[in-house]
Amino acid sequence: MKYFLLFVLALPCMAQTDASDWGRIGFGAFITSTATDYQCVGVNPANLGFVPTEDVYRLATPVTTGISRNKRSWAFTVGESSVSASSDALHRGELWDALTQKTAANFTTEEKEAAAKAFIDNGLRFSADVMAVGAAYQSDHWGGIAISVRERAAGTFTFNEAASRLIFEGRHYSYFDSLALDYKGDTVGYAKKPLYFSELFGGTRLQMIWFRDVGLSYGLNVATIGEIEVYLGASGRYLMGYAYLNAYTENGELRATSALSPFFGISYGKATTPSFIPGNAFEPVGTGWGLDLGATVKIGDAITISGSVVDLGAITWSGNVFTAQDTILNGLTSTGFNSYNLFKEAPKITGQGNFFKWEGLQGSKAALPSRVRIGSSYRYSSIWRFGFDAVFPFNQEAGALGEPVVAAGFDVRPYPWLRISSGFGGGGNAGYFVPISVNFSLFNGIWELGLSSRDIATFVFDKSPVLSVTIGIARIRL
Repeated sequence: MKYFLLFVLALPCMAQTDASDWGRIGFGAFITSTATDYQCVGVNPANLGFVPTEDVYRLATPVTTGISRNKRSWAFTVGESSVSASSDALHRGELWDALTQKTAANFTTEEKEAAAKAFIDNGLRFSADVMAVGAAYQSDHWGGIAISVRERAAGTFTFNEAASRLIFEGRHYSYFDSLALDYKGDTVGYAKKPLYFSELFGGTRLQMIWFRDVGLSYGLNVATIGEIEVYLGASGRYLMGYAYLNAYTENGELRATSALSPFFGISYGKATTPSFIPGNAFEPVGTGWGLDLGATVKIGDAITISGSVVDLGAITWSGNVFTAQDTILNGLTSTGFNSYNLFKEAPKITGQGNFFKWEGLQGSKAALPSRVRIGSSYRYSSIWRFGFDAVFPFNQEAGALGEPVVAAGFDVRPYPWLRISSGFGGGGNAGYFVPISVNFSLFNGIWELGLSSRDIATFVFDKSPVLSVTIGIARIRL
């Protein structure tokens, strides 16, 4: 049991779907209506149908030559990556410490009480989206096609008052109204009237998912009426799951399911499962499918309106699958966490007994964290473009956004080789944020590289931080 809780609370080190929703180089506040080639995979596959055109930066005049670049139908990338972490409980430095796990702090009683208060109905959220390989071809007549291989991980960890106080105050939490000595001579806090997990932890949510996504996407122009062009697209994906945890209380009942690759070496005590996988190999413990559907309408060269539904589908977890039964919480020796170093502190809340009663399963099916996206953009000139995006969670499965996210902004291209984008947004349980992106286009547009962040304001303001970075150094267009 100790190692399971250690794993749960250390998951932030491994990496919400916001990295998938926003993590492409060259994009700041809006992406649904503008991303194309492999960059629209997981966002809006309809944009694959955009016909490549000559890239004009400045028109020619009777006395000057214009600046333009050849149209490019092919796009490739290797290792374009995005990671994000946010917290409405921690300040920037505390979140950084929780991620790096290098601080050797020693909380005082007052600091533990303050930490417990900060985490009540708050928590931590993490995501990662690594496009190991992406490639696309967009034709002049029959649309565009893309293939992609992505590693995706997301986690949400939020706590109600009981869970927060248990973690940081330990046996000093008022729930434990009595003290005793165990056989080792250690002081143990226990409750004279103990409660079940489902009674104590309503509102607490421990969720994470990690899977590999192998996709094939297609988009095309289905109608042209005057200046109006209509595009439709779809992505089909084969999924291989490596880690899954979904634990929460709903309608007074505890629901907890776990499936982890044998690579992690997690122990469930004496519990066994018919889906046991021996060894310690990094192999999938679930497989499934995913589907994205998208539509885009272009009105002339200036206005684009888009919508999509992404991550429809499910994964059937069939290896090392366990479910937890509701049980009574009692007996704790720990005096609570002494720092935000979750990896070091996790064993302190394992208690003197089995907190969970695990039962093995042959398998369990779970839906993907589906989302609805809408967006629009306005191309004012070859230099300026404006737009907005909104993302709405379709469900609350593991990896889902906690609440809608809305952002609006601009991108400016002061030189043919440089594009800068920024804006303003809010939601996703991350408060307000100011995204920024810088993208370089070199060798006449053949090689692109860039760096983006979901929230540049995090480095100015300390509260409700969003630590985020998207980096790509090998985007090739031919």
